[in-house]
Amino acid sequence: MLTSADTSRRLFNVDEFLRMGELGILPETGVELIYGEVLEKNGRGTPRRWTYDDYVRLGEAGILSEEERTELINGEIVEITPVGHQHIYVVDLLTDFLSAWPHGRAIVRVQSPLRFNDLEAPQPDLVLLRMHEDRYRSRQAGPWDALLVVEVADSSLARDRQKAVQYARAAIAEYWLVDVGRSTVVVHVDPVGGEYTNVREYRRGESWTSPGMDGREVRTEEVLGPA
Repeated sequence: MLTSADTSRRLFNVDEFLRMGELGILPETGVELIYGEVLEKNGRGTPRRWTYDDYVRLGEAGILSEEERTELINGEIVEITPVGHQHIYVVDLLTDFLSAWPHGRAIVRVQSPLRFNDLEAPQPDLVLLRMHEDRYRSRQAGPWDALLVVEVADSSLARDRQKAVQYARAAIAEYWLVDVGRSTVVVHVDPVGGEYTNVREYRRGESWTSPGMDGREVRTEEVLGPA
C-alpha cells in the first residue's frame, strides 16, 4: 500500500477550499483547512478521504486543472511525479506497440484513470482493456476489464513498485514495471491473495510470454527500444 511518505498529497488554497464548500463538495461544517490539507474536525485532524465522485467534481469545477497530473489512491489525491524525456519516449513506444497488437480485440488507454472503487482511481501509464461493445461509453472501465497494466518508472520507481500490491489486490492479471534507469522490465503475473506470485525481471535480449496479450512473446526491445 502506498503511504504518505511515498506520495505527495495535492494541497489546496483558501479560495479552492471555499469553492468546494460553495459547490457542496465539502460539508458546511466538520472540516478545516490546515497548511493546505483538508482535515476532519474530529480531534485527531484526520485527512479527508476523497471519493471518486469528489475527484471528478473537483476536475469539473476546475479546482483540479487539466494540466495537473494526479490520481486517487486510497482516498488521497496524489500528485504524479513529473516525467523526463526517456519516460515520454517509452510511453510513446509502448502506445504504438500495444496499439498494433489488438486488431479489434482490445483498447489501449494512455495515462487515464482506472476506477477500482469509491476511493481508488490510479492512473497507469498504459492499460490494455478487453474490447467493449461501445468502447466503454456506457460505463466506466474497472480493474476486471484490464488485461494488462503498465507503469513506466524513472523518478517514480519506489512508488510504482508499491503499486504492484494495489494492482494485485484488484486481481489485474499482468503488470509491467518498466524501469527506465536500469533498462529492465519487471513482469508481474498470477495475483493471489493480494500479491503477485510470479515476478521476473527481463533485460535486453530476453523475452517473455504475455497472458494479457493472448500468449504473445514480447521482446524487451519492443518495450524499451533498441540499446
